[in-house]
Amino acid sequence: MLDDRKRLVLRAVIEDYIETAEPVGSRTIARRHQLGVSSATIRNEMADLEEIGYLEQPHVSAGRVPSDKGYRFYVDMLMEPLQYTLQQYHQVQKEMLRHYREMERLCQEAGRLLASLTNSAAVVVAPPIEHLAFQHVQLLPVDANDVLVVLVLHPSVVKNRLIKTEKAYTASELLEMSMGLNQKLKGVTYRNLGPTILREIVAEFGEIGHVMVELLINGLVEEKNEQVYSSGAPQILSQPEFKDVEKAKLLFEALEQKEIWLKLLADDSEGVQVTIGKENPYADMQDLSVVKATYHVGGQVVGSIGVVGPTRMDYARMVAMVELIASALSELLTDMK
Repeated sequence: MLDDRKRLVLRAVIEDYIETAEPVGSRTIARRHQLGVSSATIRNEMADLEEIGYLEQPHVSAGRVPSDKGYRFYVDMLMEPLQYTLQQYHQVQKEMLRHYREMERLCQEAGRLLASLTNSAAVVVAPPIEHLAFQHVQLLPVDANDVLVVLVLHPSVVKNRLIKTEKAYTASELLEMSMGLNQKLKGVTYRNLGPTILREIVAEFGEIGHVMVELLINGLVEEKNEQVYSSGAPQILSQPEFKDVEKAKLLFEALEQKEIWLKLLADDSEGVQVTIGKENPYADMQDLSVVKATYHVGGQVVGSIGVVGPTRMDYARMVAMVELIASALSELLTDMK
């Protein structure tokens, strides 16, 4: 464990480096922070911190920068928590409410707001359809042999499909079948569509039943998995770490790979989680940190949200903003009817 003076020096180095993006020297620490010791003593402490792996020296003549180990100790032991304000919470909810009636748009807006608040790239993993419950089914006539199927899933996901039928159905026939389908499906989650329900639908609704079962089993299969939305990638280019074009290119490529984010954000742990640098399992992500949290519907985890940026990020602010957006998103999704 680090003694009190080493903790103060490490914290000062990390917070100065986060602010300036420049290696930090002992004289700077002595001048900017009232530690009550000389720059020579601070220099010795910094050398010790480097020796045990908390700081690194990029060049012989330069000051020190934090290592991943140093950032981890800072986040876990030294960082002063930052609380978002009630005013910020209400402002975020106000922005989100513009998309309140559609879950997918709401998730995308949550990512956009998080990217804007943190000046970083944000990623949202939206709930897979199979975790959602059928709320309403409606069959609408389009023309003689075309029927529009409207599926409303809780919370507020609407899917429309145009199906072909051999028989021409009247509006009243489709209304009656819609009522029957609602009795069968209302409250059933997509993944709990068992063979018994599907057989009953085929038996009771004839041709429409066959087409509906085919739609439910095959027609939405490409949408059963989680959707991943990213926002704010261009904003991250303002960070000095991404003046290196190759680094920026790797980040943009990573943001396009859904599988990476499903793995990085896959965690049902409560609270905000921070993954730093080489803790990331992907080689192209090991100059980056990810701050993530889950969001809920009625207390059940349904998705996750996070920000990605250089390891030299303002962790206290990132944690607070991720917590803010996750909390607001959870409340709005839970309240959806």
